[in-house]
Amino acid sequence: MPLYFITFLATLAVSLLLYVWALVSVVIKRPLPRFIHGEFAASQLQAVGIALLWVNVGVGWLLFFNVYRIHVDMSALGDLAFQAFSRGYTRRLPIVVLPYGAACLAWVLALWSAPARISRRALWGIATLCVVSIISTPWAAGAQDEMQAHGYTEHAYLQLQTSHLVRTIAVTMAAVWALAEGWRLPKLGDSMGRS
Repeated sequence: MPLYFITFLATLAVSLLLYVWALVSVVIKRPLPRFIHGEFAASQLQAVGIALLWVNVGVGWLLFFNVYRIHVDMSALGDLAFQAFSRGYTRRLPIVVLPYGAACLAWVLALWSAPARISRRALWGIATLCVVSIISTPWAAGAQDEMQAHGYTEHAYLQLQTSHLVRTIAVTMAAVWALAEGWRLPKLGDSMGRS
C-alpha cells in the first residue's frame, strides 16, 4: 500500500477517533481539552479548513459529473481498456484523497480548539458532515476495488456514484455552512466597541 494512502487512512482514523472522543466527552459532560490554544490559532485552523472544504467541493463534483462517468465510456472499449483507465486513476489519487483527509481532520480538530470565529454549534455540524462523508467512503472504495479486480459492472458503478454523491453533498453542505458562518460581517455595534 502506498505511503500516501496510509497517510490518508490515518487522517480518517484519527478524525473518527477524535470525533467519537469529543462526543463521549459531551455526553458525560466533561469539557473538551484544548489541543489548539488561542483564538488566532483556532481562526487559522478554521480558515485552512474552509479552503480545504472548497477544494474538495470542486474535486468531488468533478469526479461525480466527469471522471466517474468515464468509467462507463471506457467499459464500452472492453475490460482491458477499462482496467487500464481505473489503474491510472487510482495512481493519481494523492491529489484527491490527501486534501480530503486533511479537511476532515481540520474540522474535527476545530472541536478541540479555543473559541474563534465559527460557533460551537456550527463546528459540531461541520465536523459531523465530515464524519458522514468519511462513513460513505468505504462503499466508494469497495466499488473501485471490485471494478479493478473484475471489470465494469453496473452495480459497482451505481455503488460508486451513490456513495460518492453522499460524500460530495456532505462536503458541499459543510463548505457552505463554514463559509456562511465564518465570513459573516460583525454587527455595526460590535465593530464600534458597543453592544
